[in-house]
Parts: sequence; C-alpha cells; structure tokens
Amino acid sequence: MGMISFGMSEMGRDEREYASWVTTLVDASARLDVLETVVAELRSMCERADVDSEQVLKVLESYGAISKRARTHSHAA
Repeated sequence: MGMISFGMSEMGRDEREYASWVTTLVDASARLDVLETVVAELRSMCERADVDSEQVLKVLESYGAISKRARTHSHAA
C-alpha cells in the first residue's frame, strides 16, 4: 500500500499542530547547531590569545547572530 500525499488544508487539526511542532523543533535544532558552533569558535579564540571585542563581534556577525547595524550601534554607545 502506497503513501497518500495531501496538503495542509486536508489535514486535521491534530495533524496540523503536530506538523507545526515538528517544524518548530527542526528550526530550533538548526539554531542550536549554529549557537554551538559560535560558542566553540569563541572559546577556541579565547584559549589561543587575548581577544578583543571587535573579534568577538566579527564572529557573531559572520554567523548572523548580530547584524552589521547592531555592531555599529554598539560602538556608538
């Protein structure tokens, strides 16, 4: 017996909620993977040498954790 494909409009409420939770968990898992990578990179930088805030900000920006605009505002303060 083959699988039957159907769209979200044909799904029941419970199925839509389940699909929503799965999507949320997959998205959260991806963000956690990025966060773990950023933390590992920053930890490695700190273990190797003195690290200034500009280096930390560049790493955060490279992973999309902060925007260039947020970075320039942090220097203005």
